[in-house]
Amino acid sequence: MRKISLIPYKVEGEDYKVKESIINILFSPHLRLGARAIVENDRIAQKVEAATEEVLLEEAEYAKIKNAVETFEGYGRSDLELVTRILGAPEVPVKEA
Repeated sequence: MRKISLIPYKVEGEDYKVKESIINILFSPHLRLGARAIVENDRIAQKVEAATEEVLLEEAEYAKIKNAVETFEGYGRSDLELVTRILGAPEVPVKEA
C-alpha cells in the first residue's frame, strides 16, 4: 500500500487544495479515459474524497494516480509539492488480520 498526505500546503499565502487537485488529475482529458477507466478512477476519487489527512492506496490505485500525474501536462511551480508527494509516496507495510 502507498500513503499520500492530503494536508493542504501554502502557495502564496493560500491553501493548495491537494484532494481536489488529485481528483481533477484523475479525470484529465490528457488521460483519454474510456468507460471502464472513468468508473475505476471515480472509485479512487471517492476514496480520496472520503479521506481526511492522508489516503492509503492499494498498489493498483496508486499506479492509476501516478500515471495520471505523469501524463498530465501544464504544471506550474505551485504544483511541485503535489507531484513530489505522489511520486514519492511511501510504501506502508500491511499486516494480516
